[in-house]
Amino acid sequence: MNIRLILLLFFLCGQLTAQTEKKLDFKWDTIATLNDDLGVNGAFSGIHNDAFIVAGGANFPNDPVWEGGEKVWYNTIEVLQKSNDRYNWISVNAKLPRKLAYGASVSTPDGLLCIGGNNSDGTFSEVFLLKWNPREKKIEIEKQPDLPEPLANMQATNIGDEVFVVGGQEENGSKASNKFFSFKNNEWQRLEDLPGPGRIQPVVVSQNNGKANCVYVFSGTHFNPDANDPNQFLTDVYEYNPLQKKWRQKADIPTNTTPGLSGGYIGAAPAVKLGDAHIIIFGGAGGENQLWNQRLELQNELVSVSESNYSEAEARHKSDSLKKLIANNFQNTSFSSTIWAYHAITDTWSQRGEIPGKSPVVTDAEFWNDEIFIAGGEISPGVRTPAVHKISVEPHRADFGLINYITLFVYLALIVGLGWYFSRRNNSTDDYFLAGGRIPWWAAGLSIYATMLSAITYLSQPALAYSYDWQAYLGYFTILLTVPIVITFYLPFFRNLNITTAYEYLEKRFNIAVRIFGSASFVLFQVARMGIVVYLPALALSTVVGLDIYTAIIIMGVLAILYTVLGGIEAVIWTDVIQVIVLIGGLILGLIYIAIDIGDVGYIFETAYADNKMKLFDFRFSWTEVVTWSLFLGSFALNFAPYTTDQAVVQRYLTTANEKESRKSIWLNGIISIPAGLLIFLMGTFLYVFFKDNPDFIVVGMQNDGIFPLFIANHLPPGVAGLVIAGIYSASMSSLDSSMHSVSTVVTVDYYKRFSKNYSELTAMKVAKWVTITVGVIGTAVACLMAAFPIASLFFFFQEVVGLFGSALTGIFILGIFLKRANWAGTLIGALLSVIVVVFLKYQTPINFYIYPLIAIPVCVIGGYLASLMIKVKRNDNSKNLVYHKGLKDHKFEQ
Repeated sequence: MNIRLILLLFFLCGQLTAQTEKKLDFKWDTIATLNDDLGVNGAFSGIHNDAFIVAGGANFPNDPVWEGGEKVWYNTIEVLQKSNDRYNWISVNAKLPRKLAYGASVSTPDGLLCIGGNNSDGTFSEVFLLKWNPREKKIEIEKQPDLPEPLANMQATNIGDEVFVVGGQEENGSKASNKFFSFKNNEWQRLEDLPGPGRIQPVVVSQNNGKANCVYVFSGTHFNPDANDPNQFLTDVYEYNPLQKKWRQKADIPTNTTPGLSGGYIGAAPAVKLGDAHIIIFGGAGGENQLWNQRLELQNELVSVSESNYSEAEARHKSDSLKKLIANNFQNTSFSSTIWAYHAITDTWSQRGEIPGKSPVVTDAEFWNDEIFIAGGEISPGVRTPAVHKISVEPHRADFGLINYITLFVYLALIVGLGWYFSRRNNSTDDYFLAGGRIPWWAAGLSIYATMLSAITYLSQPALAYSYDWQAYLGYFTILLTVPIVITFYLPFFRNLNITTAYEYLEKRFNIAVRIFGSASFVLFQVARMGIVVYLPALALSTVVGLDIYTAIIIMGVLAILYTVLGGIEAVIWTDVIQVIVLIGGLILGLIYIAIDIGDVGYIFETAYADNKMKLFDFRFSWTEVVTWSLFLGSFALNFAPYTTDQAVVQRYLTTANEKESRKSIWLNGIISIPAGLLIFLMGTFLYVFFKDNPDFIVVGMQNDGIFPLFIANHLPPGVAGLVIAGIYSASMSSLDSSMHSVSTVVTVDYYKRFSKNYSELTAMKVAKWVTITVGVIGTAVACLMAAFPIASLFFFFQEVVGLFGSALTGIFILGIFLKRANWAGTLIGALLSVIVVVFLKYQTPINFYIYPLIAIPVCVIGGYLASLMIKVKRNDNSKNLVYHKGLKDHKFEQ
C-alpha cells in the first residue's frame, strides 16, 4: 500500500469522526412574567446577591404606537429570586429616583450599576447602584458619580472593576454619539472615541481575544435626524484593548437576509459572553421578516395624502387604508431569530440555532446560576413582552466511540501493569526511591522531559499558540542555558554527597531549619501542582469525551496512586518514557491530519502570519504585558528553579549508575525540548487555522485549554484518538505520580528518617507507601476543588505558582553553593523576604508573572547575604567544604 493511499485512509477516518461535531442547544423556558402585563423594554436589569433585578422601562399602555399611542416610562423595581427550583417575585417598595428607560446597566459585586437613561422630560447623566439586601428583603439605592454628560440608548460592559460605556444620544432625538467612557474607582474618564459612525443601541460585550480582555462593539443604528435617511443600520464590529488603549476593526457581521440591509444588522440584541472566547448574540432588530422600507414608504405616503388633490372623502378613505396597512406592518414585523456565536480569537461567526417564538430586543441578557436570563423586551415595533426567559446551554458531546474507549482502557491497564511488574524489584528504600541506579541515561532523560512536560504543557501550550502567539516558545531555549549550569555546579553535590533528597544538602550546608524550610516549600508547591496537572486534562477530557469531570479526576488519581505505590520510581520513569513517545506521536499525526484537511500548508502559515499568530519577538519594554525580554529572562528563572531545587527532577539525576550518565540524561532532556516544543507550537498554529476555517467545530462556551483534545476526539481516526487521549491521561498521571513519589521521598527521608529514633528499612517502605497514598488523595481532592472553582488560564496560573514557591528555594541553593559567608539565619531571612515580595507583586501590582522570579530570586540572594553579614551565628564546621570555590575554571568542589 503506497503512502498516498495510507494518508487518504487516515483522512477519511478523520472525516468520519468529524461528522459527530458538537453542536449547542439553547433550551428556552418562560419562568416568570413581569408585573406589567404589557411588558417593558429598555429596563435596567442584572444580578446582585443572587437576585435578578428589573427596574424602569417603557411601553405604550393606552393606544398602540401605530395608532399614535404615547410612550410611558416607569420607576418600578422588581426582584426575582429562586427557591427550591421555583422563581418568585419579591415585593419591594423602592422606586427609581425618576421614571427611566434606555440607559445602560452592568452587574457588579457592589450592585446593579444603572447609568443614564431618558424619559419624556429629557436625557439624564445620573448613575446609581441598586443593591439587593437579602436579609431585609429590600432594595437599597446608592448614588454614584454622574456621567460626564447625559446619555441614553447606549450600552455598557465591564472588565473586572472597570465599566465601559459606548455610544448613545445626548438628547432625545439627537444625533447618535460615538463617545467612549470608562468608570473606575468612582471616577469617569473619557477614552478615545469609537471609530466609525456614532450609534444607538449597539451590542456591547467584553471577552478575551486570547491576549487580553477587550470590549467588543457590534452593530447599532447611526441615527442622524438631519440626513435624508435618518437611520443607518450598521453591521460593523470594533474591539477595544484596554492594555494598549487602541481600537481595531474586526470582521463584519454576516448577512442575516434582512431586506434593505447590506449585511447582518443585530442592533439592540441581548448578548452574553460564554466560555473563554465566545460571545452569544440572540437575534437583533434585523430579520428576514423585517419590513423597514415598506413601513417608511407607507408613512411617507400617509403624510403626502393631506398635500394631494384628493377630495375629503377620498383622503379619509386613503388615510384609513394606509393606517390599516401600517398597523399590519407593525404587527407582522418580527426581529431576527438567529442565534449568533462570535469567536473573539479567530474573529469568526457561526450560527448556533434559532430563537423559538418572537425575538425580544432592547433588553439585556444576564448570567445567573449558570443560565442566561432575558426579561421583557420588544418583540415587534411598539409591542413589548412581559416574559422572563431562562435559557439553558446544553452542549451535545460527540460519541467517543467503542474503539477509542477500548484503546484508552487497554493503555491505562498496561500502565498499571508496569507498576505491578516493577513492584517485584522494590526490596529497599534505595530501590523504591532511586531504582538502585538501574535506569539508563536515555530513559532518565525522557523521564525528566516528561516530568517537566506534564499535561499542562501538552494541552495549554498548543492552546497558547492557538489563542496568543509563539513568544512562549523562546522559553524552551532557556533550558539549554540551564543545563551547563546544572551539570557543572549542582549535579556534583547531588551525586557525590550520597543524598536521596536535594534538601539533605541544605542541612549539611546550613542546619536543620533550612532543610525543613526547603522541603516544606517543595511539598506545598507539589500539592498545588498536583491539583493543576490533574484538573486541566480532566476538564479537557470531560469537555470532549463526555466523562464527568470529577469521575475523570478520581480515575486518574486512583490509577496513579496504584502503580506508583506498587512500582516506585522505576515504574514512574518507564511510564514516563511511554508517555513521551505517545504524546509526540499524537502531535505528528495531528499535524498531518490538518495539513491534509486544509490541503495547503503554505495557506496555514500565510493565514497565521497575517493574523499575527506566529509572532516570536516583541521588543517593546513593558512591565505589565508579556514581551520578549521578560518572557526570556523569566522563563530562564522559572526553568532554573525546578532543575536545581525540585526533588521530582533532582531525584532522576540520582537514578542512573554514575554522574556521567546523569549528565547525558540532563543534556538529552534539554536537546529534545527544542524540537518537541516546535511540534507543540506548530500544533497550536495549525489548530488556529483549522478552527478559523471551521468555526462551527468549536464548542461554544468551552475553555481554550480544551481546543487540542477537542480536535483529537473529533477529528483523529478511531483508535488513534483513543491512544492520544490515553496519552493525555498518562501525562497527567505521570505528573501526579512524580509529585506523589517525590513528596513521599521527601517526607520519608527528610522527616521520618531524620527524626525517627527507631528507623528501619521495613518501616520506611511502609511510611513511603502510605505517604504516597495520602498525597495522591490530597492532590486528587485539590483537583476536585479546582473543578468547582475554575481558573481561566491554567498555564499562566501554573507559572505564577512556580514563581511563588520556586524563587525562595532557588535563592537558598544559590546562597548555599556560591556564597561562603551566607549563614542559616541570613538565608531564612532572604527566603522570607522573597516570598513577601512575590505575594506583593502578585496582589498589589500589575507586573506580569514572568518578572516575579527576576525580582524575587535576587531579593532572596542579596537580602540573605546582607542579613548573613549583619547576623553572626555559629558556622557549621563542614560548611566550607560544601561551597563551590577556586574559580569557575577549575570546576572543583570540596566534599
